[in-house]
Amino acid sequence: MVSRTKKLEALNNFTKLVGDDPVLAYLMGFLTGQVDRVHFVRDPQGADISLRLSQERFTVWPGEPFRANVGGVIMPHPIAFVRAVGQAHSDRQICVSLNFERADEAEWYQEVLLPDVSHVKLGIEAAEYEAKALRKEMDHALDIYAECKRLLEKSGSERKAELDYYMSVAQTQMKLLSGKLEEVSIQLKQYQEN
Repeated sequence: MVSRTKKLEALNNFTKLVGDDPVLAYLMGFLTGQVDRVHFVRDPQGADISLRLSQERFTVWPGEPFRANVGGVIMPHPIAFVRAVGQAHSDRQICVSLNFERADEAEWYQEVLLPDVSHVKLGIEAAEYEAKALRKEMDHALDIYAECKRLLEKSGSERKAELDYYMSVAQTQMKLLSGKLEEVSIQLKQYQEN
């Protein structure tokens, strides 16, 4: 799953490329505000909301600078796109494809780039699977902690050092897993809200 920070970095870097165009800068500002809904894809074909931006100035056949689609309707202009997406239900994801010189060499873009629209849905499913796996690991660590505590009460002081060690390991593991689960839960909540 692509982090919010990496997506913000990609939007910021592309904004620098189009900064001399106030309309595209406005569009990038809008996308920054909608960052949790934005997914960078190599091919946005089949997306409910798709946006292709091209910033290739020095090629023989420069790409179309702006091409967008909202629910099957082609948007003629970035401001029309912003208006349509702003009125669209917030659970609709925005699939963005950026085309610029040396895009395949730009690490900041390659880090956020998904192959196609199907990976957007797979990201949500992957987060749900990861949350389930983390909960299972937490339950296991909690079981170990509870069993060690029970044995400590039962056996007295002869195994105290050993059981204290295992209880400490289990506590550390639960804290670590809890932090990871919180991160995944935030991502899932963002997907559900957006």
